[in-house]
Amino acid sequence: MPTMQEFKNEVQLGALETALHAAVRDYKAEVNAEDGKNKAAAKAELEREVDLLDDDDLEMLQQQRLKEMKAEAMRLQEAAKAGHGQYRDIEEGNFLQEVTTSQLAVCHFYHPDFQRCKIVDKHMSEVARKYPSTKFIKLNAEKAPFFVTKLKIQVLPCIVMFKKGIAVDRIIGFEELGGVDDFTQIQLEKRLGDKQLITYKNDEYDSDEEDELRARKGVRGGALYAGSKYSKKFKDDDSDSD
Repeated sequence: MPTMQEFKNEVQLGALETALHAAVRDYKAEVNAEDGKNKAAAKAELEREVDLLDDDDLEMLQQQRLKEMKAEAMRLQEAAKAGHGQYRDIEEGNFLQEVTTSQLAVCHFYHPDFQRCKIVDKHMSEVARKYPSTKFIKLNAEKAPFFVTKLKIQVLPCIVMFKKGIAVDRIIGFEELGGVDDFTQIQLEKRLGDKQLITYKNDEYDSDEEDELRARKGVRGGALYAGSKYSKKFKDDDSDSD
């Protein structure tokens, strides 16, 4: 049986051990707290640096974007001076200058009495405003015999596409636009986009629309031009082309 002194010593050792454990616990808590403060401070500093970096990047991007917008505005202004952004009726004497002074140009050869030419005019006016990078013009075929013969235009309406003054493609009548009078502007845009005369913008497009139009049986797409080997005079676009 332990003596009284041994019992006191054991109690004192237990109290000392408890005190030591408490001191270690408090020390760890203090260290963890300090470490947490340091980590929080380091995180805040890092976030501040990131914020500053983001602000700099944002400002740089804004300046770059502003520069691009100014350049685009100047380009569009110059294009407007060259007749872009609108659909204009020109004379034969100005034809070469019109198609050679623009990188991209689209010319509609028309007859003023043909209903289908008027339908093309309606769509071309909208397309010209939507795609100001390309020049859109029209030329009365009756008053342009030289270029009608040179370009071998036989059916109206005829839309001729030019790149740097060189004819690269054409849309004859409405056959490539669904073969119907109520073809959509989208169909015309996509056809022009196929030859990179415009960069097609898909705005509110109904994917079922083309399938529906393609399924229809429309009338033939165009009227014969008077200079054609198939006809001796103009015919109304709504009349039989045979």
